[in-house]
Amino acid sequence: MTQFVRKLDHMGRIVIPAEYRKNTGIELCGEVRITENNGKIIIEKLTPECKICGTEENINTEMCICDACIAKIKAL
Repeated sequence: MTQFVRKLDHMGRIVIPAEYRKNTGIELCGEVRITENNGKIIIEKLTPECKICGTEENINTEMCICDACIAKIKAL
């Protein structure tokens, strides 16, 4: 088991190491759920979804929007 030690910054943030993100499939646009259970902080990967329509298919990770919504926006 690989372990990392990280300090919280002045706003309480930490960086999830790239190795963990890669192993769990957490993408830059991805969301995580953070919960606490008996003093332990649990971070779980959520399935990415389009910020406009909510679909989980064909998500553009740079914009967090699906290809279909991108096409609709371009057609306007």
